[in-house]
Amino acid sequence: MQKVMSVSLLYQEVTKMLSPKLDKIQRTIISIHRDLFDESPSSMKLQKLCYYAQGYALAEGNELFPDDFQAWQHGPVVYDLYTKYQDYQWRQIDADVDEPDNANYEFLRDIVSAYGRYDGAALSTMTHRDKPWIEARGDLDESSGSNALITKGSLKEFFSSKLRTHG
Repeated sequence: MQKVMSVSLLYQEVTKMLSPKLDKIQRTIISIHRDLFDESPSSMKLQKLCYYAQGYALAEGNELFPDDFQAWQHGPVVYDLYTKYQDYQWRQIDADVDEPDNANYEFLRDIVSAYGRYDGAALSTMTHRDKPWIEARGDLDESSGSNALITKGSLKEFFSSKLRTHG
């Protein structure tokens, strides 16, 4: 007798899903952004806020989520987070989000407070100056596409250096 898979299980096998940890972090970032700025971030802005959150967390010895960033043309992107919100394009994400992640709330609030005042394009430009994005892309032109991996080690090293320099 052959087993019949549910549609959701089949979908999970065909496509990689966001890790539960990243899902909780991104929903918390959206919630905090709404509280602080009375608006939701765009998909691009959410990607960059997740990047900064993960980078600073790694520098402090805490991995927020196991998902990896790729060095895309417009800055660091977690592919599965991109696919989750790709239909929003440049618009604000208006999806409902659950309760925030209380374990990381204050840390994430600090990140969103510091970087949330910039739009997605400005944050993209900022990440283009960061060593992890530059090194992952190698000799590629800034306007070229790429899915090169940005390692957690490079994030930790870069953001540890920023913390030592700027406190």
